[in-house]
Amino acid sequence: MKAVYNSYGNYSFWFDPETLRFKCFYHRYEDDREFAFLEGKVTHADGGDVRVQQEPGYEQKIIDGMSKEHIFTYRGEDLTHHCDVFFQMLPDDMAIKFHGRIIFSGTINWSENPADTFSCQYDSRSLMLQGSSGPATSAADNLVFDRKNDRALRFTPRGNFELGFDWEKNAYTFKFSPKEGVPQKSLRLKVFENFVAQNMNMRYTPIDKNNQFPTPPVGWMTWYATRFDACEKEVLENTAKLKETFGSYTDKLVSWVDWEWYHKNIKGDGEGGGNICSPCKDTYPHGLAFVAEKIKEMGVIPAIWVGPTCEGNKNKWFEAHPDCIIGPYPRWCGQWWINPVKAEVVNEYIPMVMDQVKDWGYEVVKWDCQTMTSYVWEEYWDELGAPEISVDQLEHRIIESGRRALGDQVYLLLCNPVCDHDISVGSDLCDAARIGADIFKWEEFLEHAIGHLFHFYPIHNTMLYADCDNIVIRSEYNTIEQARTRVSFYGLSGVPVTLGDRFKEYDAERIDMLRRIIPVVDMNPVELVSKKVSGVSRKFLARFARRFGSWQVISVTNTDDANVLEEVIRFDPDCGLKTGKGEKYAVYDFWNSRLIGVFEKEVTISVAPHDTAVLRITPVENDGLPVLVSSSRHITQGGCELTDMCRKEKSLSGKVICAAGEPCKLSFFIPEGVCVAASGGIWEQKDFCGVLTVENPAGGETDFRLDVQ
Repeated sequence: MKAVYNSYGNYSFWFDPETLRFKCFYHRYEDDREFAFLEGKVTHADGGDVRVQQEPGYEQKIIDGMSKEHIFTYRGEDLTHHCDVFFQMLPDDMAIKFHGRIIFSGTINWSENPADTFSCQYDSRSLMLQGSSGPATSAADNLVFDRKNDRALRFTPRGNFELGFDWEKNAYTFKFSPKEGVPQKSLRLKVFENFVAQNMNMRYTPIDKNNQFPTPPVGWMTWYATRFDACEKEVLENTAKLKETFGSYTDKLVSWVDWEWYHKNIKGDGEGGGNICSPCKDTYPHGLAFVAEKIKEMGVIPAIWVGPTCEGNKNKWFEAHPDCIIGPYPRWCGQWWINPVKAEVVNEYIPMVMDQVKDWGYEVVKWDCQTMTSYVWEEYWDELGAPEISVDQLEHRIIESGRRALGDQVYLLLCNPVCDHDISVGSDLCDAARIGADIFKWEEFLEHAIGHLFHFYPIHNTMLYADCDNIVIRSEYNTIEQARTRVSFYGLSGVPVTLGDRFKEYDAERIDMLRRIIPVVDMNPVELVSKKVSGVSRKFLARFARRFGSWQVISVTNTDDANVLEEVIRFDPDCGLKTGKGEKYAVYDFWNSRLIGVFEKEVTISVAPHDTAVLRITPVENDGLPVLVSSSRHITQGGCELTDMCRKEKSLSGKVICAAGEPCKLSFFIPEGVCVAASGGIWEQKDFCGVLTVENPAGGETDFRLDVQ
């Protein structure tokens, strides 16, 4: 019997009844082509190929005018006497079904660039926030997402279903097999267009990493650190300390000159005499071009705050174009406001401001005040000239003009932190967006950093980088436990890390914490719908997949003010790990540098008030070799610094990136009765935990090796 191809609605299939190979296709009516999103083969559940002993029967049905069903019937000993293979297609989805002990498996081809695809969960009820780095999958995953096209493929199985990743093919894989008690197995396949855009009600454009930051940036900013004491001296002194302290941890550091360069208060009255065309002379006497040049001389990237839609004092362009501004209407950021209806504002003024900051030498721009500006435009709508265009459209036009002037290479952070609407207005034009209000105080951090990231995480690293604002850990606002919580939250979630403290206010312990989260890990969201926080605990689960292995890191935060939190972490279902068939997992406590033990189903952790525990959960191989369970270099414990690892019959070897002059401690679980000889560093072993300390004075990749004797 020859191969069968058929289509219905947006779906098609191809099936060869003799080789039992199949393809599933998807197309949209407005597209010119379809693409095979699944390719695979039918095999025996007991292993091996299915061998067809006779020509299979074939039947095509039209069911209620709503679907097509194609049935291939096989008989013979090799098929456990009888097997039916069904392909069912409806306008909005399709299904693969079967009777018998067979397996459907193959590859998922979901985007032109495999790096744009990642594995997710469609309908998770987990209370924790989840992210993944690399092609990580779990038993709970039932969705693959293409961030370039904002398109998702959902799998709804009746039977055993598993997503995986084939490193040789550089593709995600699937396996659909029989399940006890399910007579007819079915795997429904449904494609969702505009998935994040609809879930988040936002204008979607895929994140463009064609700038200096393929992963979120690390830097220092004036506002939280110095507030209105910011000046040329503070910027240059703290930039020098930024480079000295963290220069060997990442090759790209950013120094941000925030809004104080032409503001002296939050009254909007222009105190200080500065405006967007000229900084305050008393605090920046040599001008901002001088500051940018000095920052670059230190090997740091200069960044600047701008708020071109409003002014406290009229700048030279405002003075020359009185018909293009409205006011005075004092707000925190200014009293004179551009009129976006005027063509000169869009075509002359906004490009002039952006050209100016580029001419000064700034390569990163933070654009603020848009939210307050839109409020003023709405309040004084009649004074704009009552155009037949919405404020949203006017705002988008203004941002588009600025983006065009800056060019694609400049990293643009929009500071519109009030709600989804304010971010969405310019989300297709920026590289990052601030997602909450100021977070000086602990309660502000819980609400506007953690709480808002739970909501906005679906747009992080899909549309743009979700920026939780500065990480503030000085003792004025934080106990050491609260500082550890802030660091853990930023470090595991993969959001930009911008320091908001003067360096002279850091003690050694806080500096060491910050070093554990630099550089920022490339992290994708696992759930693409917004979530809400609840209860006293806040958990973030980070999944890691590398060619040499996979593991998870989970943070557990206790937000209670007085009571210790006893948290039970279940490997299944909380972490989506397999249990019940002999699987074992080593659990390592990162901040306390201790191997807790090896467990099969769950582990219980105690967390002090306002503190955070960070645990690495690592599968234990059953090959008698040591298992890497942690690295002291980074909070991801391998996600940023471990570049290779190889397990052979009696050896374990690998490569780790060390920071210049800092020892890196690699911790291993040692199976009972195993004796180890180590090379590449200093080896210490106590009971079932061994630690290899490696170091590279110049920084860079360092080899290590363990041999079982």
